[in-house]
Amino acid sequence: MLAPALSIPVLAGPPRGTYLRHCWYVAGWADDLGSDPIDRIFLEEPVALFRDEAGVAHAVGGRCPHRFAPLGQGRVIDGALACPYHGLRFDGAGACVHNPHPGGQLPATRLPVYPLVERHGLLWIWMGEAERADAALIPDFSWLVDSAWAVVHGITRAEGHYELYSDNILDLSHANFVHPALVARAFIEGERRFWQDGETVHAEYVRLNDTLSDGIGAMLGRVGQAQDFYGEVTWHAPAVLRFDYVAGPPGTPREQCTLLPSLHAFTPETPDTTHYIWATGRDFALGDAAFSQGMQAALEHAFEREDMPIIRDSHRLMRGADFWALKPLVLGGDGGGIRARRLLQRLIAREQGATLPQDTEATA
Repeated sequence: MLAPALSIPVLAGPPRGTYLRHCWYVAGWADDLGSDPIDRIFLEEPVALFRDEAGVAHAVGGRCPHRFAPLGQGRVIDGALACPYHGLRFDGAGACVHNPHPGGQLPATRLPVYPLVERHGLLWIWMGEAERADAALIPDFSWLVDSAWAVVHGITRAEGHYELYSDNILDLSHANFVHPALVARAFIEGERRFWQDGETVHAEYVRLNDTLSDGIGAMLGRVGQAQDFYGEVTWHAPAVLRFDYVAGPPGTPREQCTLLPSLHAFTPETPDTTHYIWATGRDFALGDAAFSQGMQAALEHAFEREDMPIIRDSHRLMRGADFWALKPLVLGGDGGGIRARRLLQRLIAREQGATLPQDTEATA
């Protein structure tokens, strides 16, 4: 799947958002970065992604220092990134290596360089101090490239603050009201548990001996059949989530039930827009292209036609106000989202050397 062409959003004035920087964000799917570069905005910073002659992926500042053109809209020539406006070329270390104009002097200016790691079929970018980048901190999504799994995936730009999208995945109860094909008693009547483990947050929903939603039941060939359901979401700061949908005949040990693992990564573009990278896997109907096409279409519909519009409009109605300043009601399904928001606040404050008031340190 090719990454969609994205226009650069309006970036007026200084950055408006506050972000965690010493962490890994998902920059996109590795397969989407081929011979042509890609321009993106991450955390309100322009970034150009490209591959050199050896195929190694690089991430450099996306604004040309000459007349500020988007470098990611240029070309890769002899392994260097060529500006689409006046032809200056830059290598993966950010240095200008070619000046096509009279004299050919190479300017000493260097582009910013961001650590970029290709792992699990994804490109992971570090937006903080390069010397602190530790690839061991990248969450394990190895199932994405394991031949035992058939995986469908996508990427889109979503309007709305990225934490609203994390909230959405951590609170499964929204499915009964947003996704007609996913309505199930498990999401609103099942047992719920929320907890924090170090710097990860978990939300678990369990419903035993009940029917699944029509959509998932049809996918598994179990419409109307009683099943035990387990759903666990794991949140990694700042906004990379894994959701395991687990179901099997009543009494089946959990580890022997059918697993549908999914990735939901939300990388902030601006305070108002988010790069949404998602995937779902299955270990059955392998090699069935028609099944994958149907699964892809159903998930794209759920995310882009059901989730994204309600989150977009919620974001618009917030009118730029701070989430906590609006004094949100807290319901029973909010335990995961509240914990993730509180933990992210603390991580950002620690990174910036700030101290949060006592009431913001509290965990829901």
